[in-house]
Amino acid sequence: MTEAAAAVAWRLGADRAESAQDRQHAANLGLTPITDVPALGFYIERDDDGLVLRHAADPAGTGLRCALADTAELADRQAGGRRSPLARAFGLHRHAPMRVLDTTAGLARDAATLASLGCDVTAIERQPALYALIEDATQRIHTMPEQRPVWWSHWQWPVHADAADWLSADAGRKAFDAIYIDPMFASPRRKSAPQKALAWLAELAGTDDDAPALLEIARVHARRRVVVKQHARAEPMAPPDLQIRGRAIRFDIYLTPRA
Repeated sequence: MTEAAAAVAWRLGADRAESAQDRQHAANLGLTPITDVPALGFYIERDDDGLVLRHAADPAGTGLRCALADTAELADRQAGGRRSPLARAFGLHRHAPMRVLDTTAGLARDAATLASLGCDVTAIERQPALYALIEDATQRIHTMPEQRPVWWSHWQWPVHADAADWLSADAGRKAFDAIYIDPMFASPRRKSAPQKALAWLAELAGTDDDAPALLEIARVHARRRVVVKQHARAEPMAPPDLQIRGRAIRFDIYLTPRA
């Protein structure tokens, strides 16, 4: 299991109907409902743009949200097209788009990028607050057709589960060409402070010490390949078949027997 994961509360709003729905959803996800900004730690709350993750130390800041409809951010991430390191790691520079399972979705940025490149993407997230952000962003776009990106047909409803358990249960129904793992590990020493998103995700989710076990399961279920995102200087979880290197990150690629 993930080690040192932080607890998260759900701050309810003043709207009674909306607050009642959020209270029930918080209970379903195991998040503690609160009405005031907590003294310490993370919390999520709803504003005009949907759910946002905030920290008690910075309650007036911009926070973090799952921005599936943020075309400016996605355009930046799409800039390399099918020649980008992420696309090349999935073989999209040579092959047609595929069905992809993102087992560690986080804020779903890589998942949305792959969907925008034509892959049918299912995002799994086991951290309940992060899943709530992804689900809320999905729901908002689903109910507002005018906000749907052109690639929306490739985005599947997200899943709240431990990916290893989910893959192992009723696996015959889950056929994915590629499985993606972006584990949260203690990073090699940095020369500069990490971006807020990375720092918050690391504090929120803890370290994915069970990622090697997930890799073993993923290699059984992926039809073509498993792609693992790592820091450029990190040790591979297992000897990879291929590697795609970027400036700060590296993709380790494990081809499956059916590739």
